[in-house]
Amino acid sequence: MSKLFYRFVRRKISFFIIPSIIISVIFILYQLKIFYDLSATSLKPNAVQINERMIIGIHPQEQRFYIPRNGNFTCIKSGEIMEFKKVNDNYCDCDDGTDEPGTNACPDGIFYCTRISSNKKFPKMIPSSKVNDGICDCCDGSEEFNNNVIIKNFPRDSQKHSRHFLVPCPNLCE
Repeated sequence: MSKLFYRFVRRKISFFIIPSIIISVIFILYQLKIFYDLSATSLKPNAVQINERMIIGIHPQEQRFYIPRNGNFTCIKSGEIMEFKKVNDNYCDCDDGTDEPGTNACPDGIFYCTRISSNKKFPKMIPSSKVNDGICDCCDGSEEFNNNVIIKNFPRDSQKHSRHFLVPCPNLCE
């Protein structure tokens, strides 16, 4: 009886536990690969350089849309086609606003910060209305590329104390 029980337990181990261990190892390796891919993506700046012109404020997964095709740009959601020089020209040409990722021209636009901080106080993206408003929202101040000074007599110590910085923006990414 004990030999029969021993064989049963041994088969149970070989049929259930060993495959479970193999599946667990595969799952852990898959999770590590995803973690590596995500960490590598977050270190890449969210900007594309086209012919000495930097297109900023775009999501890393949408960078492929901001490469000119025959000198034209196709709006991501609406499909409209226009000259590529109209991208980030501070005029909302596309109905969906995707031609102005780095300006505040489109009312419902989203600006993706160039660098992403591990600090939760800094956003990964901001409404495009906050671009070039003189207040630093991204951890690196990438949305304030025009350096519009709105308040001249606000000392840096006071800004540090209030945790709200004005242009020029310090790099607070970690």
